[in-house]
Amino acid sequence: MPLPRPHGFTWTELLAVLAVAGILAGVTLPALGEALARHHLRAAANDMMDALARTRATAVRRNHPTTLCASRDGRACAPSSDWTQGWIGKDKELSTIFEAMGPLDGRLSVGRRPGRHAFTFDPNGTCPASNQTITLCVTGRPATAISIVVAKSGRARRKTATPEDAAACASQLSRKR
Repeated sequence: MPLPRPHGFTWTELLAVLAVAGILAGVTLPALGEALARHHLRAAANDMMDALARTRATAVRRNHPTTLCASRDGRACAPSSDWTQGWIGKDKELSTIFEAMGPLDGRLSVGRRPGRHAFTFDPNGTCPASNQTITLCVTGRPATAISIVVAKSGRARRKTATPEDAAACASQLSRKR
């Protein structure tokens, strides 16, 4: 009577499967990381657009000037204007905070044009002075840049970043948390 053949895999078969799995993981993980960073970028841009809309609506509803500004601690506007640390919406007349966003993903950068450090909305919903632009991107990747422009009318819109804004955003140093 012949001996029964054992069931299972040989060491050679297991090592071959592990080698193929390792090669596939090595090829796909960087692409997965890039896709995840782009997802966080789109989410941050959506959050910024929503915060701008809520800040403007709050100014009109309360009939008080409101401000959306960068904040490190979620309680006060930051003088450094590092939007990657988060932002707050604040009623300027009552000094109350009605909007708070925590820090962005560490792979993201935010650049803005020189000038004002915050978006201020009047009670009629306008944003005085000239258009303001803020650009979000994946650090080191100018092709990912998304600009948000707030017009004097107070309306925010998303647009493709100019090459200068994209380069300035992408060149921001990544920060440590």
